[in-house]
Amino acid sequence: MDFGIFDADQHYYEAEDCLTRHATDRMRAMKAVRWITEMDGKRKRLVIDSRITTVIGNPTFDPIAQPGVYHETLKNLQAGQDRTNTAAAYGQLVPIDPCYRDRHVRLQRMDEQGVERAFLFPTLGVTLEGYADHNPELLYDLFHSFNLWLEEDWGFAWKDRIYAAPYIPMMDVGMAVAELETLLARGAKVITLRPGPCYGRSPADPYFDPFWARVNEAGVLVTYHAYEGPSLVDRAHKALWAAPSGGRRMEDMILERSIASSDLQAMETFIALVLHNLFGRFPNIRVAAVELGSEWVPFALKRLDHAGGMLTRQITAFGTTLSDKPSEIFKRHVWVSPWPEEDVPGLTGLIGVDKVIMGSDWPHAEGNVKPADYIAGLDGLDAAAQKRIMRQNALELVA
Repeated sequence: MDFGIFDADQHYYEAEDCLTRHATDRMRAMKAVRWITEMDGKRKRLVIDSRITTVIGNPTFDPIAQPGVYHETLKNLQAGQDRTNTAAAYGQLVPIDPCYRDRHVRLQRMDEQGVERAFLFPTLGVTLEGYADHNPELLYDLFHSFNLWLEEDWGFAWKDRIYAAPYIPMMDVGMAVAELETLLARGAKVITLRPGPCYGRSPADPYFDPFWARVNEAGVLVTYHAYEGPSLVDRAHKALWAAPSGGRRMEDMILERSIASSDLQAMETFIALVLHNLFGRFPNIRVAAVELGSEWVPFALKRLDHAGGMLTRQITAFGTTLSDKPSEIFKRHVWVSPWPEEDVPGLTGLIGVDKVIMGSDWPHAEGNVKPADYIAGLDGLDAAAQKRIMRQNALELVA
């Protein structure tokens, strides 16, 4: 390639003090975040309030899996082939690479890999919201502290090349707006939210309009990124599908990942944003689906238009009617970052090449070995389209 890549999905591995370095007085008084060491002395566990986090087996990330070691397996599964022995490599851990935690070293690695700019997302951070959602004040304190650490270690637009995405929970609109204002004042170009329902509300419920009005005014890019960990969806699944099962935890987990998958998270989020007319009320908002795949898009477009046909003057979206065909509204306001193993050219035919952004998931084990490998999935697209996906579309989102 004769151009630098803009990778819309890269990650860091959090420092151990990512939640405590800038802890609020309330967090300190509660001793809300602490590390405990297992009896054998070999592994630490992160505790939030009284809840031990369990999503990530080794939340200190040292050692860690190598980038892309599971990608070939996912590629084969996507093609309907047998999984490969690369799955075994997933468990072969190595010492943590300094570029996963140091932005200066990361920038050097980006130069080596031909990556001009990147969006950076949490690894541990996207698993934590459900461990603090029993206490709204603690929840917002926790992520305020996390976002201050993020700015200090990575920067919200460092050298205009690394755009670390701060995280905002969508539970309480007042606290969400306050955190958003803090982040905008500090120069955030992109924020990330958890997909799915917002504690009993649609993400486009007018309750959240003060938040969306500020997003609309500021022009900040909103991303929805895949997550794991406790949530309303997770608890509902356990109540509906996972009664005490005699120790069959693996079977329950596999079923949950199939039913309450990232496809469902993405589809229900973007259908709600369109049908509940967020973009009609706030026409400047741009949202992106990151690490949520893209196979849900065709079905979501069909469901949008089918359901949209019922939104008549008598049945409106929070008091207003949609201004256009729902699928067309989606195509104007939503960008999608497909997984590397998916049919990216096919997606461009559905939503347009200008709405597709590459995301390598580097350095996670499930992503590309190197970010530039993503272009291997763009065969059949001309050079101009490839450049749009690999660079130009994401660049325009932060311009």
